[in-house]
Amino acid sequence: MTTYHVNDEDLSSLQGKTILIIGAATGIGRAAVDIAHEHGANIAIGDWNEEIGAAVAKQIGDRAIFYKCDVSKWDDVLELFHQTFLKFGIIHSVISNAGINTHETFLEDEYDKERGTLLPPDLKSIEVNLLGQLYVTKCALHYFKKWPKTQCQIVMTASAGAFFPAPPIYLYCTAKSGVLGLMRGLRSEVIKGNATVNVVAPWLTVTPMLLPEWNIKWGNLPKNSSAGVARALLLPVVHPQINGKAFFVAGNIIVDLEDSLHEAQPAWMGKELSDNVRHGQKLLLGEE
Repeated sequence: MTTYHVNDEDLSSLQGKTILIIGAATGIGRAAVDIAHEHGANIAIGDWNEEIGAAVAKQIGDRAIFYKCDVSKWDDVLELFHQTFLKFGIIHSVISNAGINTHETFLEDEYDKERGTLLPPDLKSIEVNLLGQLYVTKCALHYFKKWPKTQCQIVMTASAGAFFPAPPIYLYCTAKSGVLGLMRGLRSEVIKGNATVNVVAPWLTVTPMLLPEWNIKWGNLPKNSSAGVARALLLPVVHPQINGKAFFVAGNIIVDLEDSLHEAQPAWMGKELSDNVRHGQKLLLGEE
């Protein structure tokens, strides 16, 4: 198990860099904006909440830009990147943090009032928490190609729900598991283009999105602060050599799970199968 720390000396490397943060008006994203701005970064703020997002950018001044962005809409995401590029030029890092925690009714049967037929599930959580991440990642990689000699980073917010069940937010967990899978699928490829991709998977975090009943149930168990998770999001930005990690954050302690899972693979697969799978993966990735 590897534990990571982000101190102010690390954050000083943000000076003069441009960081695009989506889902940045409140909570974890807002904390990331405040920390990055404090340490000299230019900030592009994307959020559906125009009133708060615009106010944050105005407070920062010339080193910030705001664009109203519903991350589930391709044109919104594309325009945010375009406006950021026009304002600042090179986009060094993209933090894809937009997310919602909807009231899910996946296990309930709802019917069309006129036809009486079963209605499909509400997929808004998938659209924002997974489809939006795909949109952001696609745009980021497209723009990174414009400056191939510059190291760039994509950091996506996943969730502890990508690793552990968290009913009743079934579709949320599905989406966040997809974010983890997206990182794993990309990490061996993006590095070839001088970019990295990592995810941050927070455990219970005190933000406006937290369900009140969960906060009560948690009792004295450690909780994350928005700033604690924000530092984890900035970790791959200030340490650009880090790639393909899943940073689990609990009580503001940052632990990478990918290395531990890799090391433990023979224990949960058996040595022979593990060796064969690793060999097969190397073949698929062109490493042998």
